[in-house]
Amino acid sequence: MKVPSKKTLHIGVLGAMPEEVGNLVSCLNNIEKIEHGDLKIFSGEINIDKNETHKVYLSISWSGWGKVSSARAATRLIGHKYEDLPLDLLLFTGVAGSVCEKVKQWDIVLANNLIQYDLDASPLFQRFIIPVLNKDKLTPNKYWYDWIFETIKANLNNKNLDRFKKLHSGQIGTGDKFISNKNEVLGLKKLLPKLKAVEMEGCSVAQVAQQEGVPWVILRVISDSANETAPQDFNDFLKIYNKISPLLVKIIVDNCLKSPKFIT
Repeated sequence: MKVPSKKTLHIGVLGAMPEEVGNLVSCLNNIEKIEHGDLKIFSGEINIDKNETHKVYLSISWSGWGKVSSARAATRLIGHKYEDLPLDLLLFTGVAGSVCEKVKQWDIVLANNLIQYDLDASPLFQRFIIPVLNKDKLTPNKYWYDWIFETIKANLNNKNLDRFKKLHSGQIGTGDKFISNKNEVLGLKKLLPKLKAVEMEGCSVAQVAQQEGVPWVILRVISDSANETAPQDFNDFLKIYNKISPLLVKIIVDNCLKSPKFIT
């Protein structure tokens, strides 16, 4: 009998805050901890295959708020190897503020494109253009995006994600500002009418990964509506989200055997 060859998958999981990855580290075996100053990366194996013909490794970290901190963490994660394996996918998971009436608290937004809404290199470039890439919008790898979208959708339909509500695909805006003003939201929507949510890290992570040639996906859960009640809504939300934030990642990881990496 021919023994199937082992296949491996190494996913980097990044959030801005510890609450956005929760106790995910405790799900790992053979944990390895690496420190780069105040940045910690926890790597290990997660069990999904009883026959042990496939190995799935996670490297988990949280960056701190903002584009600089998240770009630094993304760079470190991409350069990190576990079991001598580079990342196959960088997944950013965390919370965001809704700027769309149809996108409510506890809804999930999977970014089909991201834009840095506070980037303006005009008149040398049009507003929002990232000069080094000469484009304003970054889009994820189609195969990873479609697989993760369908995985989350199926598990929402099967009631495996009870606390979470609707799944949306759409544009997410990144900027170095916590938005909590309705008028500011209206101004952004005039410039970017397709915008569904705002946050402070996603597009910078995507840019680093894209320039490094690593597939990426940005996954957000809505914590507030980016209005005047956003600070309180955000803090109240985090107290609950901290306990269940690993569930989304675990759902994705538990379905890894159906991923593009393993499907032949």
